[in-house]
Amino acid sequence: MNLSFSTKRLNVIEIDASSSKVEHHQLTIALPTILTPAVVANLPGYFQGIDSIAAAEKWLANMLNECRLLMLQSKHQEVVGLLFIYTEKHDAHIGYLLAEQYWGQGLAFELLQGFINLAGTQSHWHKLIAGVDESNIPSINLLKKLAFEEQAPKENGMLFYEFNLNHGIQ
Repeated sequence: MNLSFSTKRLNVIEIDASSSKVEHHQLTIALPTILTPAVVANLPGYFQGIDSIAAAEKWLANMLNECRLLMLQSKHQEVVGLLFIYTEKHDAHIGYLLAEQYWGQGLAFELLQGFINLAGTQSHWHKLIAGVDESNIPSINLLKKLAFEEQAPKENGMLFYEFNLNHGIQ
């Protein structure tokens, strides 16, 4: 099932083997400008150094094998970020990022609120789980605002938050 959806300011489009060449190309071209050092500072090593089209193509191919990948577009069809979904049994582990110029505009809130609404229709998911670096206070505050609950101990500076889809947004 395709996980594409829209919010007031975003079109969220799942990228996979059935996606158009135009969408793949648009994402590949945008990746070096999105995955800047500031954006990927607290992300795993495989997010680092995506500074050319060739590196972006390789990274995208690897990501499409690892997870479900959703491209975030502005209403002007500009690529502004990504949403990652790793499914494990009945849980969806999620990650998200926005290009630096879109930070602080409420787009991550809008994205996650829209995704929670969509995920609630996916009967096979019970929980959304988000990992966030303990230094990423804006993301921590966002998850709390959306009723994600902090889980027990942190691992290597990472905090984990869960959203129970059976409860909905409070």
